[in-house]
Amino acid sequence: MKLALTMFLALTATAAVAEPVKLSPYEAHYKVTRGGSDYGEGYRMLETSPNGEWQLRGKTDISWFILSDVRETRSVFTYNEEHQRFDPIEFLYMRSGTGSDKSFHASFDADEQEVKNVDSGRLIDIDWQGALYDEASVIEKLRLDVAADNAPYVYDIIDEKGQADEYRFAVLGEEQISTPYGQLDTVKVERVRENNRRQTYFWFAPELDYLLVKMQQFKEGDEQATMTLEKLNR
Repeated sequence: MKLALTMFLALTATAAVAEPVKLSPYEAHYKVTRGGSDYGEGYRMLETSPNGEWQLRGKTDISWFILSDVRETRSVFTYNEEHQRFDPIEFLYMRSGTGSDKSFHASFDADEQEVKNVDSGRLIDIDWQGALYDEASVIEKLRLDVAADNAPYVYDIIDEKGQADEYRFAVLGEEQISTPYGQLDTVKVERVRENNRRQTYFWFAPELDYLLVKMQQFKEGDEQATMTLEKLNR
Protein backbone atom coordinates (compact mmCIF):
# COMPACT_ATOMS: atom_id res chain seq x y z
CA MET A 1 0.00 0.00 0.00
CA LYS A 2 2.83 2.37 0.93
CA LEU A 3 4.64 1.59 -2.34
CA ALA A 4 1.47 2.13 -4.37
CA LEU A 5 0.85 5.47 -2.66
CA THR A 6 4.43 6.54 -3.32
CA MET A 7 4.13 5.63 -6.99
CA PHE A 8 0.78 7.47 -7.23
CA LEU A 9 2.27 10.62 -5.74
CA ALA A 10 5.25 10.42 -8.07
CA LEU A 11 3.04 9.96 -11.12
CA THR A 12 0.71 12.79 -10.18
CA ALA A 13 3.67 15.07 -9.50
CA THR A 14 5.09 14.25 -12.93
CA ALA A 15 1.72 14.92 -14.54
CA ALA A 16 1.50 18.26 -12.77
CA VAL A 17 4.90 19.29 -14.07
CA ALA A 18 4.03 18.17 -17.59
CA GLU A 19 0.70 20.03 -17.62
CA PRO A 20 1.09 22.86 -20.16
CA VAL A 21 0.32 26.42 -19.17
CA LYS A 22 -2.78 27.72 -20.92
CA LEU A 23 -3.30 31.28 -22.03
CA SER A 24 -5.98 32.85 -19.82
CA PRO A 25 -7.17 36.39 -19.00
CA TYR A 26 -5.47 38.33 -16.21
CA GLU A 27 -4.90 41.84 -14.91
CA ALA A 28 -1.48 42.44 -13.35
CA HIS A 29 -0.42 45.68 -11.68
CA TYR A 30 3.23 46.49 -11.08
CA LYS A 31 5.31 48.84 -8.98
CA VAL A 32 8.17 50.55 -10.79
CA THR A 33 11.30 51.52 -8.85
CA ARG A 34 14.78 52.82 -9.54
CA GLY A 35 17.59 52.51 -7.06
CA GLY A 36 15.07 51.41 -4.43
CA SER A 37 12.98 54.59 -4.83
CA ASP A 38 9.45 54.75 -6.23
CA TYR A 39 9.58 55.49 -9.92
CA GLY A 40 6.02 54.88 -11.10
CA GLU A 41 3.53 52.14 -11.87
CA GLY A 42 2.38 49.91 -14.68
CA TYR A 43 -0.02 47.18 -15.70
CA ARG A 44 -0.51 44.33 -18.18
CA MET A 45 -4.04 43.20 -18.99
CA LEU A 46 -4.89 40.18 -21.15
CA GLU A 47 -8.49 39.79 -22.33
CA THR A 48 -10.33 37.52 -24.75
CA SER A 49 -13.45 38.15 -26.82
CA PRO A 50 -16.24 35.85 -28.07
CA ASN A 51 -14.86 36.00 -31.62
CA GLY A 52 -11.63 34.32 -30.51
CA GLU A 53 -9.41 37.39 -30.53
CA TRP A 54 -7.08 38.19 -27.65
CA GLN A 55 -6.15 41.70 -26.58
CA LEU A 56 -3.08 42.50 -24.49
CA ARG A 57 -2.87 46.03 -23.12
CA GLY A 58 0.03 47.46 -21.18
CA LYS A 59 1.06 50.77 -19.68
CA THR A 60 3.91 52.24 -17.65
CA ASP A 61 3.73 55.69 -16.08
CA ILE A 62 7.00 56.84 -14.53
CA SER A 63 8.45 60.12 -13.27
CA TRP A 64 11.93 61.01 -12.07
CA PHE A 65 12.46 64.52 -10.73
CA ILE A 66 11.24 66.75 -13.59
CA LEU A 67 11.22 63.93 -16.18
CA SER A 68 8.15 61.92 -17.12
CA ASP A 69 7.54 58.99 -19.44
CA VAL A 70 4.21 57.32 -20.25
CA ARG A 71 4.13 54.32 -22.58
CA GLU A 72 1.13 52.31 -23.73
CA THR A 73 0.79 49.25 -25.94
CA ARG A 74 -2.13 47.31 -27.35
CA SER A 75 -1.66 43.99 -29.09
CA VAL A 76 -4.50 42.07 -30.75
CA PHE A 77 -3.96 38.49 -31.93
CA THR A 78 -5.53 35.06 -32.31
CA TYR A 79 -4.18 32.06 -30.46
CA ASN A 80 -4.14 28.40 -31.49
CA GLU A 81 -3.90 26.49 -28.22
CA GLU A 82 -3.07 23.14 -29.82
CA HIS A 83 0.03 24.51 -31.53
CA GLN A 84 0.54 27.45 -29.12
CA ARG A 85 0.65 29.68 -32.17
CA PHE A 86 -0.01 33.42 -32.14
CA ASP A 87 -1.24 35.19 -35.28
CA PRO A 88 -0.98 39.00 -34.93
CA ILE A 89 -3.82 41.28 -36.01
CA GLU A 90 -2.93 44.74 -34.69
CA PHE A 91 -0.25 46.49 -32.63
CA LEU A 92 -0.35 50.01 -31.22
CA TYR A 93 2.45 51.79 -29.35
CA MET A 94 2.29 55.29 -27.86
CA ARG A 95 4.87 57.24 -25.86
CA SER A 96 4.38 60.69 -24.28
CA GLY A 97 6.11 62.81 -21.66
CA THR A 98 9.45 64.62 -21.53
CA GLY A 99 10.89 64.91 -25.01
CA SER A 100 9.21 64.00 -28.28
CA ASP A 101 5.96 62.05 -28.35
CA LYS A 102 6.11 58.87 -30.44
CA SER A 103 3.60 56.38 -31.79
CA PHE A 104 3.37 53.41 -34.12
CA HIS A 105 0.30 51.56 -35.36
CA ALA A 106 0.49 48.35 -37.41
CA SER A 107 -2.04 45.95 -38.88
CA PHE A 108 -1.13 42.37 -39.79
CA ASP A 109 -2.49 40.11 -42.55
CA ALA A 110 -1.39 36.58 -41.67
CA ASP A 111 -2.84 35.07 -44.86
CA GLU A 112 -0.92 37.45 -47.12
CA GLN A 113 2.00 37.69 -44.66
CA GLU A 114 1.92 41.47 -44.87
CA VAL A 115 2.34 44.18 -42.24
CA LYS A 116 0.97 47.67 -42.86
CA ASN A 117 1.86 50.93 -41.16
CA VAL A 118 -1.67 52.19 -40.45
CA ASP A 119 -0.63 55.85 -40.17
CA SER A 120 1.19 55.99 -43.51
CA GLY A 121 -0.79 53.28 -45.27
CA ARG A 122 2.44 51.71 -46.51
CA LEU A 123 3.52 48.09 -46.25
CA ILE A 124 6.50 47.38 -44.02
CA ASP A 125 9.41 45.64 -45.72
CA ILE A 126 9.61 42.31 -43.93
CA ASP A 127 10.26 38.70 -44.89
CA TRP A 128 7.43 37.06 -42.92
CA GLN A 129 8.32 33.40 -42.54
CA GLY A 130 6.60 31.37 -39.83
CA ALA A 131 5.48 33.04 -36.61
CA LEU A 132 5.65 36.81 -36.13
CA TYR A 133 5.11 38.83 -32.94
CA ASP A 134 5.08 42.39 -31.71
CA GLU A 135 6.99 43.75 -28.70
CA ALA A 136 4.07 43.06 -26.34
CA SER A 137 2.81 39.65 -27.47
CA VAL A 138 6.31 38.15 -27.64
CA ILE A 139 6.48 38.16 -23.82
CA GLU A 140 3.28 36.08 -23.66
CA LYS A 141 4.74 33.59 -26.11
CA LEU A 142 8.01 33.55 -24.18
CA ARG A 143 6.34 32.65 -20.88
CA LEU A 144 4.45 29.77 -22.53
CA ASP A 145 7.67 28.50 -24.09
CA VAL A 146 9.62 28.79 -20.83
CA ALA A 147 6.86 26.85 -19.07
CA ALA A 148 7.09 24.11 -21.71
CA ASP A 149 10.91 24.22 -21.83
CA ASN A 150 10.49 24.90 -25.53
CA ALA A 151 13.95 26.24 -26.36
CA PRO A 152 15.51 27.91 -28.29
CA TYR A 153 13.72 31.12 -27.41
CA VAL A 154 14.10 33.00 -30.70
CA TYR A 155 11.32 35.16 -32.18
CA ASP A 156 10.80 37.38 -35.20
CA ILE A 157 9.10 40.62 -34.18
CA ILE A 158 7.97 44.06 -35.29
CA ASP A 159 9.27 46.62 -32.80
CA GLU A 160 7.78 49.93 -31.65
CA LYS A 161 9.59 51.73 -34.48
CA GLY A 162 7.97 49.55 -37.13
CA GLN A 163 11.18 47.68 -37.86
CA ALA A 164 11.71 43.95 -38.18
CA ASP A 165 13.95 42.45 -35.52
CA GLU A 166 14.87 39.14 -33.94
CA TYR A 167 14.59 38.71 -30.18
CA ARG A 168 16.63 36.03 -28.42
CA PHE A 169 16.28 34.97 -24.81
CA ALA A 170 18.15 32.59 -22.50
CA VAL A 171 17.06 30.97 -19.23
CA LEU A 172 19.55 31.78 -16.46
CA GLY A 173 18.06 29.58 -13.73
CA GLU A 174 15.67 29.56 -10.80
CA GLU A 175 15.52 32.34 -8.22
CA GLN A 176 13.35 33.22 -5.23
CA ILE A 177 12.43 36.89 -5.22
CA SER A 178 10.55 39.30 -2.97
CA THR A 179 7.82 41.44 -4.56
CA PRO A 180 5.01 43.66 -3.22
CA TYR A 181 2.75 40.73 -4.15
CA GLY A 182 4.77 38.36 -1.96
CA GLN A 183 7.66 35.91 -1.99
CA LEU A 184 7.81 34.01 -5.28
CA ASP A 185 9.83 31.19 -6.78
CA THR A 186 10.71 32.20 -10.32
CA VAL A 187 12.57 31.36 -13.49
CA LYS A 188 14.96 34.14 -14.53
CA VAL A 189 15.37 34.90 -18.23
CA GLU A 190 17.73 37.29 -20.02
CA ARG A 191 17.27 38.95 -23.38
CA VAL A 192 20.38 38.18 -25.41
CA ARG A 193 21.80 41.13 -27.35
CA GLU A 194 24.83 41.47 -29.60
CA ASN A 195 25.48 44.85 -28.00
CA ASN A 196 25.90 44.37 -24.24
CA ARG A 197 25.41 48.04 -23.35
CA ARG A 198 21.83 47.18 -22.36
CA GLN A 199 20.64 44.27 -20.27
CA THR A 200 17.02 43.24 -19.71
CA TYR A 201 15.94 40.49 -17.31
CA PHE A 202 12.56 38.84 -16.81
CA TRP A 203 11.26 36.72 -13.95
CA PHE A 204 8.34 34.31 -14.50
CA ALA A 205 6.52 32.59 -11.61
CA PRO A 206 5.52 28.93 -12.20
CA GLU A 207 2.95 29.09 -9.38
CA LEU A 208 1.20 31.91 -11.28
CA ASP A 209 1.23 30.10 -14.65
CA TYR A 210 4.59 31.66 -15.47
CA LEU A 211 3.19 35.18 -15.34
CA LEU A 212 5.74 37.98 -15.68
CA VAL A 213 6.32 39.08 -12.07
CA LYS A 214 9.47 41.17 -12.46
CA MET A 215 11.40 42.96 -15.19
CA GLN A 216 14.65 44.86 -14.78
CA GLN A 217 16.61 47.01 -17.23
CA PHE A 218 20.22 48.18 -17.09
CA LYS A 219 22.24 50.45 -19.36
CA GLU A 220 26.01 50.25 -19.15
CA GLY A 221 25.66 48.67 -15.71
CA ASP A 222 23.30 51.32 -14.30
CA GLU A 223 19.77 50.36 -13.32
CA GLN A 224 17.19 52.12 -15.48
CA ALA A 225 14.01 50.67 -13.95
CA THR A 226 12.70 47.64 -12.07
CA MET A 227 9.08 46.55 -12.36
CA THR A 228 7.67 44.08 -9.80
CA LEU A 229 4.23 42.55 -9.37
CA GLU A 230 2.02 44.32 -6.85
CA LYS A 231 -1.51 43.03 -7.50
CA LEU A 232 -3.03 40.29 -9.65
CA ASN A 233 -6.60 39.55 -10.74
CA ARG A 234 -7.38 36.37 -12.68
